[in-house]
Amino acid sequence: MSKGKQLAVDFKLTEWKTPDVYNQLRALMKDEEQIYAFCLEFLTNNTKSSTLFDSALSYISEGHFAELVKTAITLLQQQESKLAESVIEYASIQLPHILHPYTEELLELNPNGESYYADYYWRYLPTTQLQPYLERFLAVDTDRATKEKLFSCLIESRDIAIIEQLIPHALEIELSSYGSTDDYIDGYLEMVGLCRENSVVKRYCQDKVYHILFQSNYMNKPNNVHLNRTDHPTWNGISTGQHFAMGGYITEDKNNPMMHMITFDSILEGLPITGLPKLVLGCHLRELNENGIVFYQHDERGNPHKIGDLMTIEWVEENAMVPTQVQIAPADTRWSLQSWASSNSRENLFRIGGEPSWIQNGDVLTCPISGEKMQFIMQLDSEVPDVKGNEVYYGSGGLCYIFWCDKTKVSGYIIQHT
Repeated sequence: MSKGKQLAVDFKLTEWKTPDVYNQLRALMKDEEQIYAFCLEFLTNNTKSSTLFDSALSYISEGHFAELVKTAITLLQQQESKLAESVIEYASIQLPHILHPYTEELLELNPNGESYYADYYWRYLPTTQLQPYLERFLAVDTDRATKEKLFSCLIESRDIAIIEQLIPHALEIELSSYGSTDDYIDGYLEMVGLCRENSVVKRYCQDKVYHILFQSNYMNKPNNVHLNRTDHPTWNGISTGQHFAMGGYITEDKNNPMMHMITFDSILEGLPITGLPKLVLGCHLRELNENGIVFYQHDERGNPHKIGDLMTIEWVEENAMVPTQVQIAPADTRWSLQSWASSNSRENLFRIGGEPSWIQNGDVLTCPISGEKMQFIMQLDSEVPDVKGNEVYYGSGGLCYIFWCDKTKVSGYIIQHT
């Protein structure tokens, strides 16, 4: 019996009492056949969902993942299977195209039910495949429940031409009993990197994605429950060789200091920033955590100046992250989209560019000066070491999202957490 299959068999019998289980899994990671053998055995012969299985899926090759998808769909056609649903969930985030041949089967099976990721497999579905579903949505004899399902699926595709045909008809239907249909549509759009402005659907984020790479041991605490952060592919990209300063203070204030986030000594390719020699990003983190949003206008040298009066902070005592030098790595296509919840603290969510990994509903900032929707430029995760020996948190351990208006040279910060 292969080592991969044996580990799956052992785990079925002894679960978390399996000796040194994560180190055993770690030993399988670099062997495509062994990690596939583990996942296949786990999927077909175990019944309980497990973070061990979910962790392993990040190391499956695309070809093997496609085989797992076939097996998972066959299982779901026969019986309920949380493990098969996990395969569909993670495939739809990492490699949605391998699910596209099964769109009709998945629509009928509806794996993952009413979960927020249930329709992720529609991501980037080709227009030719989307058109019949748009026609089904538009048909007068299509029932309300089917229209609601198709609406969320078609929005998830991110196909602007299809979505622009969808919206006028969606506006005629009361899609939500909790608010206006307009707000409902905008909420769905902003979850998938899109927004409406002057009735035009557009992207509010760039396609180019980088991961921030920290120095060895800067933030990798030993973890006896999960794999260490540095095990995941998103922490191990190939650096561009550029170095950027992060952390420390821009201005010190006992009550509400301005924390330095990152300085781009040159503007990265793909960011919607023009006319500046560099960009310094920083914010009053205590104010952000207490108030939920802050804005800054940048001068001709790229330095930030707060818009509005400095607040007196009553409850929050965050400190600056430990100063460090970071590098960046272009994200592999597999990791161009990442889910905060599904990443389960394994993945690198320190991202520049791409779509936000929203924790709650999408919430695209509007520039306080131009009144226009801002462009998303980066996000920062929690649990970075701070200068007082603790850790920086956004809310209760969420993400900080940074937006940019190039017309006014304004940066905006917003946080989400559970």
